[in-house]
Parts: sequence; C-alpha cells; structure tokens
Amino acid sequence: MTKSIVIFENIDECIKLFNVFKEKSVMLSEAILIPPLSEKISSDYTDLLNSKSNISFKFQKFEDIRILNPKLDRKIRQKDMSKWLMPFGFIAGIAFSNMTNLSTFSFLGLNNIGESLIGGLLGMSSGYLGSIVSSASININRNKELRSIIKFNKEGKWLILLENQIGTELPWALIKQTEAKDIIFLEG
Repeated sequence: MTKSIVIFENIDECIKLFNVFKEKSVMLSEAILIPPLSEKISSDYTDLLNSKSNISFKFQKFEDIRILNPKLDRKIRQKDMSKWLMPFGFIAGIAFSNMTNLSTFSFLGLNNIGESLIGGLLGMSSGYLGSIVSSASININRNKELRSIIKFNKEGKWLILLENQIGTELPWALIKQTEAKDIIFLEG
C-alpha cells in the first residue's frame, strides 16, 4: 500500500480534492486532512470539516498521526509489546524460580510460593524493560521525509495523507489536476 502526503496552500484546495474523489467514487483506505501547526481554524471551516469528516476523510492534528510522529509510534509499539512480554516474563520468572530452587529472598522469610511469586514479578518487570528497549531499538529511517513534511506544516501548508486500498493505485491523474504544491511518498 502506498502512503503519500499531498501538500496544499489552503484548505479550499483540499476540500476540492475530496469533492473530486467523492464525485469520481474514489475509494481510499485512508484519507486524513492535517491542518498547519501555526494556523487557527475558523468556526466556518470547523463546521465544514466536522460535517465532511464522517463521509470521505478524517481530520487529525500532525502530532496525533502515528506515521508522522516517531515518538507516538514508539509509545504505541512499546505498549503493544508489553502486553505479551510482561505475562511471558512472569511465567518465565516463576518457572526459573521453581526449576532452580534458589532461595534468594530467604531473608524475608518467604516459603517456596513466595519465592516463586517474587521471581514472577521480577520476570514481569524484565518483560516491561524488554518492551521499552525493543521498541526503542527499531529505527524507521524517515528523518529525511519527515523533516520536509514538518517544514511544510510549519510554513502554514495543509497536508493530506492518502493511502490506497490493497490492489488499487492512488488516483494520480486526479491528484495532478489539483494545485498541489508537492507530493511526498512515504515508505512502508
């Protein structure tokens, strides 16, 4: 699936593109309108965006989009990984405590069950730490693409994130007919 960012000078051009997509029955997997960072949106446009957003596109801020915000992407990835690493670590900690019969916490006066539970808690905490380290170690090298997108957004440009459906192409002919300032392709 191809993801691309289409950059426009103002919101009217964005709305025109979405209207053309609606007229031509263009089906997209995702269409997100991203406002400029510096611009306040008037109440007329807010009403327009809220009425259209249920039909053909979503309206989101730049920092709320996972593919454009590496910190958000890392946070979501870490949360997802901790959901399976923490229980696995708990079970592995209990198993290790039972297999080795170590009495590491005997000074606390714990029996075998207490020792196993402490081992499970330590295993669970190591699973949590593992989720943090593994989510931070994945580096999607989009810095070059993101720098130019952030620059356009700070300059007051409107962005549209488009993603085609599986097995279809983005409607390049329709996009090129608009007055788009630039088109940036995102990998993966």
